Amino acid sequence: MIRGENRMKKVSLKDFINELKSSFKGEYTNALWPIGGFFIIFVALSAILMYFFQSIASSIMMNIMMVMYGMTSAGAIGMALLELVVALVLVLAVDFFYGFIQAAFQYTYLERFRNKEQKVTVSSIWAQYKRLNKNQLWRLALYIGLYIFLWTLPLDIVAGIFARKTAVVIICRVLNLILVIWKSLQYSQAYFLYNDKRPEFLGQSMRYALTASKRYMKGLKWNWLLVAIVTVVLPVVVWLAIFGGLGYYGIYTATNFWIWFGFIVAFLGIVAWLPVTYAATALYYAKTEPSQNLTTIFEGTFKSVEELTGQETKDTSK
Repeated sequence: MIRGENRMKKVSLKDFINELKSSFKGEYTNALWPIGGFFIIFVALSAILMYFFQSIASSIMMNIMMVMYGMTSAGAIGMALLELVVALVLVLAVDFFYGFIQAAFQYTYLERFRNKEQKVTVSSIWAQYKRLNKNQLWRLALYIGLYIFLWTLPLDIVAGIFARKTAVVIICRVLNLILVIWKSLQYSQAYFLYNDKRPEFLGQSMRYALTASKRYMKGLKWNWLLVAIVTVVLPVVVWLAIFGGLGYYGIYTATNFWIWFGFIVAFLGIVAWLPVTYAATALYYAKTEPSQNLTTIFEGTFKSVEELTGQETKDTSK
């Protein structure tokens, strides 16, 4: 019976691709400008901040050497360290901001698939961004990162202990990659489940979204992996192999035209595919959620108001 129910929940790859294609008819350009624009700005800001971060780090190393020869003061190193911290904070701020924007992209597409009159535009994306609870979202992101880190930590320790044994290190790296993919599949619906149960998360731990996602993805992990590979990963890999290969060919032959042409077109191809990526993740949830019971998915997770406020009464008569 359970196997039959899991088959019922699975998504047909052919139907999924057809619905994904139809969703972009007359709407692709409107979605591309905000999604691609935010991504380009994010890449540009990250590159600039990382350049300054690297420059400051190099300056600190140079100042340390100069202190040894009495050519500078410890105060100069302290100021450089402060600049390094500021640069790091800015890098993290940009990353968190783009993470919020990505959530807004996905929630906008989810609304689009649930309501055909909803359009993916700058205004609709920004409306979703403004209603986000940033505090809850960054906590959810930290939980996902922390849990995946803890799952992979034992194998990293083993690889470190046996660093001189190449075979052991390779096996640990491969197993860790498999583990990361597996856990990513389990947690893949956490953001959507949180969004659908957002009011109930007030005062609750965000790890409940991860628990719910693991339950949600039972019987669906391989199905979602297949859909994601075909609609998201494979087109990007093929595009990068072709035009990234041209870029490397330009480097090998010292031909500036092929270097710039290959890498620029490869980058623009990724930008152009971003709307499909966000639409595919939202569409998969939209197609699988109706067959799920979210009340059952979250059963035993949320604490009662009495527990949260510390007012829960205990029976002391026994």
